[in-house]
Amino acid sequence: MRRVLIIFLVLALLSAGAIWLAQEPGDLVVHWRGYEIRTSFVVGAGIIALLAGGLVYLWQMTRRLFRSPRDLYAFIAVRRERKGYLALTKGMVAVAAGDAREARLRAAQAERLLGRPPLTMLLSAQAAQLEGDSEDAKRHFSAMLEDKDTSVIGHRGLFIQAQRAGDPVAALFHARAAQEEAPRTGWAGDAVFQLETFEGDWDGALKTLDKMVSGGLVPRDKARRRRAVLLTAKAREIVAEAREDMSENGKARRAEALNTVSQAVEMELAFAPGVALAARLYAGDGKARKAARLIERAWTFSPHPELFETFLTVHRDESAFERQRHIQALAAQNPEHKESRIALAKGAIGARDWEAARAALGHFLESSAEGEPSVRICELMAEIEDGQFGNRGRARDWLSRALHAPRDEAWVSDGYVSPDWLPVCPRTGVFDAFEWKVPQSMIVPVAAAPSASAPLPVEREETDSEAETAPIEKEPVRPAATAVQPAQQKKDEVEVLPPTPDDPGPGADEDDEGAGVKWVRPLGD
Repeated sequence: MRRVLIIFLVLALLSAGAIWLAQEPGDLVVHWRGYEIRTSFVVGAGIIALLAGGLVYLWQMTRRLFRSPRDLYAFIAVRRERKGYLALTKGMVAVAAGDAREARLRAAQAERLLGRPPLTMLLSAQAAQLEGDSEDAKRHFSAMLEDKDTSVIGHRGLFIQAQRAGDPVAALFHARAAQEEAPRTGWAGDAVFQLETFEGDWDGALKTLDKMVSGGLVPRDKARRRRAVLLTAKAREIVAEAREDMSENGKARRAEALNTVSQAVEMELAFAPGVALAARLYAGDGKARKAARLIERAWTFSPHPELFETFLTVHRDESAFERQRHIQALAAQNPEHKESRIALAKGAIGARDWEAARAALGHFLESSAEGEPSVRICELMAEIEDGQFGNRGRARDWLSRALHAPRDEAWVSDGYVSPDWLPVCPRTGVFDAFEWKVPQSMIVPVAAAPSASAPLPVEREETDSEAETAPIEKEPVRPAATAVQPAQQKKDEVEVLPPTPDDPGPGADEDDEGAGVKWVRPLGD
């Protein structure tokens, strides 16, 4: 509405001006070369306006005529660029769809139309990767290193190529180069950190972690956990190297390990591997009380069997009754936890206090208890039955029951079960991947021998108190592969169960070679 009013007002003003000029008398006279041109002022002004407009139009046409070649070239260049980016877009879509032939075709078209901008080189490299032409992909990614704007992309591509080729040295080189050029690049920091931890370069991984924290790539709480794991792994390596060295250098190395793992413990109070290592080192230096306090503090947050084993080591020079008293104080830090009850039972067994041992495990034997007693509970009950009453029959029943009892917690990472904590999973190479939980399954191929890539069954170590009181000796387990029936050998995998007792129960013939079948069952049955 406002625009209509403005137009109407302009037209009214122009009309009023035209009427005013028409009503005003006056002539326009021009004398030129003896000629006299006379007309009214209004007609003369109109002629002058028409002449001026014609001159302006003639100038514009002349100017356009001289600029037409350049405009034509610009038009062709814009059209070419539009077609090039269209080919680039279709190439990216082909890469995402996995169409190698279409991706290669569009990459060549885009490169011909656009030259070699970053996206064109990236598309060509991705098309080569899709076709499996690693050499061509490396050539394109290497060309991207020459441009500062695309060098990080080139390093990333070469890093991926090195990973696929199984070349960790080249992969680490390109990851570090990308991290130096772009410190806030998340993939580069993660790649360098994972490769350094996989190679056991704990000092390098600590420096990389500092860079990642400074760049805001890792939250500080997560960084504290990673630092604690790295320091623990470094301390364990130092202890292993200086284990047999009794010289001054060995003592200095162990002191360095203690200082390192102490930093880890301060960051993660309940990290069982770190606390256990620190406690053992303190005990080795004659600081048994400080070692015990470390374990008791960690036990308050998260009881763990490794902490208990270390606690027994700290008090190994004491009598069984003194150890039981210390174990009771330890269990009091977290009395309702499963590990506290097991610790009380083991301490009582060591002191021959059978009623106390039975009472400590009574919670797991009640009908209201959640689930069935685990393997360790059944084994402890077998020790109690044999030690208190000499009832080997009841002890065998408990050991037989242990064969089918729920598993106890272990260090598990991606289906790999380790008897000891490791900073890096040997199967996947992932850092800090092990969790303390009940393993769902331990799978090994029937015909395959144990190897580093095949997880082995967890073998439980016997404590000092158990060694003193365990009257039942266990025979070594027969290999599972020799006990599989022909029908079962057709299956790909079997589930490995805990070791068999010396007497599997009534009706079993020790001389029967097929008796071992009952201890191996196929998965899914």
